[in-house]
Amino acid sequence: MVTSRLSRADALAALHAERSAVLEFYRALDAGEWAAPSAAAGWNVRDVLVHMTGAVRAAITPAALRAMTTGQIERVNDRVVAENASGTPEQALADFEIWSARGITGLTAATAPGVAGLPLRVGELGWFPLRLFPALYVFDWHTHLRHDIAPALERPAPETDARRMSAILDWLLALLEQSHRAPLRWLDAPVALTLSGPGGGTWRIEPAPRNRLRVAPGDETGTAARIHAAALEFPLWSTTRRPWTECEVSVDGDAALGARFLDSINLV
Repeated sequence: MVTSRLSRADALAALHAERSAVLEFYRALDAGEWAAPSAAAGWNVRDVLVHMTGAVRAAITPAALRAMTTGQIERVNDRVVAENASGTPEQALADFEIWSARGITGLTAATAPGVAGLPLRVGELGWFPLRLFPALYVFDWHTHLRHDIAPALERPAPETDARRMSAILDWLLALLEQSHRAPLRWLDAPVALTLSGPGGGTWRIEPAPRNRLRVAPGDETGTAARIHAAALEFPLWSTTRRPWTECEVSVDGDAALGARFLDSINLV
């Protein structure tokens, strides 16, 4: 399984930094912007913050059971937003401020030595060690803010850094390994994915015994297809927010295999 390239301290620092970015961004919005449609289908700008709050709240309350046992994580997300549809922007912001702080406290304890390797299920997405959960929330907050909120409001996206991008890529590649065993069951040769820029690196994606998938840091030696892309764009096209063909993505080697691989990816 892909593991975090960041130390525990760096992963938690990345989470703190992204929490500050979310709060700063939302505090600057006016009433019209809070109610504006986001790029997340069916959600306005307030709804996205409600989702982010609900996701981190689930990490430290009995709501975790629903997220762990569901077979449709997106439906759970929609339900959380619907249950809070009548709240005001002020309530949404206060809730995120409170629960994100509590969530970070909980994740600090959950990633301590001795327990960080324990696996936890995230719905149908798979089982992940607790040490990766700070990266999950960095991804969730960072991606919603930069790809669903800022562009929809025509506001500049907040700056990021290598530490946050490393966390995001670690989560997405662990998710790829866990959740794409079926979509990539056809894969019969190794593929290299090289992401350039903040947090970037090279990973090998290849079939493993017992119909499994292996994603691990490596090099391009002996791979059938070699995909090169910008690290900053990976969360955009790997979650199908934008087609990979419209992003800075190129394929060397077996172009047909590389394109089929890219077409098979849909990380949530």
